Amino acid sequence: MRVTMQNLYTNNLNSLQNTTYDVARLNQMLSKGVSILSPSDDPIGVVRVMDNQRDLALVQQYVKNIDSLSTSMSRAETYLSSMVETQQRMKEISIATNSSNLSKEDRASYASEMEELLKGLVDNINATDESGNYLFSGNAIEKAAVVKDATGRYVYQGDASERTVQTSNSSWTTANVTAEKVLFSNAGQDILNQTMDYINVLKDPSLSPSDAAFSAAANGIQTALSETLDSIGAAITDFGGKQNNLALVKSSHEEMVLFSKQVIGETQELDYAAATAEFNVKLTALKITQQTFVQISQLSLFNHM
Repeated sequence: MRVTMQNLYTNNLNSLQNTTYDVARLNQMLSKGVSILSPSDDPIGVVRVMDNQRDLALVQQYVKNIDSLSTSMSRAETYLSSMVETQQRMKEISIATNSSNLSKEDRASYASEMEELLKGLVDNINATDESGNYLFSGNAIEKAAVVKDATGRYVYQGDASERTVQTSNSSWTTANVTAEKVLFSNAGQDILNQTMDYINVLKDPSLSPSDAAFSAAANGIQTALSETLDSIGAAITDFGGKQNNLALVKSSHEEMVLFSKQVIGETQELDYAAATAEFNVKLTALKITQQTFVQISQLSLFNHM
């Protein structure tokens, strides 16, 4: 076979280009610390990495959801606990005031304290999160849970919806409790208006514990407080159980995150020693190819005449 100057030139040029590509590719691998730069390097490995990266992103989102949900529940638990303390004091007052030993002035003084407790209770019910969303209004997070209507009575203006958050592939957790659910007694009377009514009874100088109206109001507020405290206590217990479960689920997710990262690392991990050795060999070959190419490119028949 006849070898022309054009053949020599083309072959050496191709060799130079191929070796240059190999050197650049190895240099990129060393700088990134990975053995897979394109799907053609390891098709099966690329699929494995993509699958684990997708799983990793999904699990990490679940962890974020759990953290956000746990924070929201902890905030709600704090306000619910404050409601419990407030209503326990209200109950103490309702018992103390249902006594004939107290004067009208004493009952009026207790009424003033009840008014302040009621304000604090309303403030807790209308609590918001760091974004200004109302915690106990269901999905109507832009509305305060309770407000006074035109007649001066408290009304619930949220909805009955429960917000759910996905915490795993197959699990959704209820994220809230509504004020409507914890404030109304079995008889349908809400503790806010019932407290307001009892305050009016305490302020009425014409009524005393010996009167049927007074006794009925005192017994009614005590029953309502007991039922409301039970409802709030159940909500706190429910949140506590969910928090424990979320901690277990988060721990499982964190283990999966570590596993996915390990698989990704092992799949595309670069053998630095082998890659460095290959890089040095290719670099030496490139230098030789460059020198050869320069010499061949200068060859001409005129050099031998």
